[in-house]
Amino acid sequence: MLSTSPLERKLQLSGTILILGLAVEALCLLGHGPIAFIVFVSLGGLLFTAGTLIYLYSLVSANVKSPKQ
Repeated sequence: MLSTSPLERKLQLSGTILILGLAVEALCLLGHGPIAFIVFVSLGGLLFTAGTLIYLYSLVSANVKSPKQ
């Protein structure tokens, strides 16, 4: 379910990319040979890194409004 909040939407996107990266890495563990390792490192690592960076960017760029005292 997509949220209307920009922060939650970015977090959902980063979580989805992280899950895709982990799925690619899990499938590559079933394969044998150098091609499976290259896909494991390149595609799985790229998705995992992209998901982590989007997560960190969404936390840093969040507009948090503090209550007035």
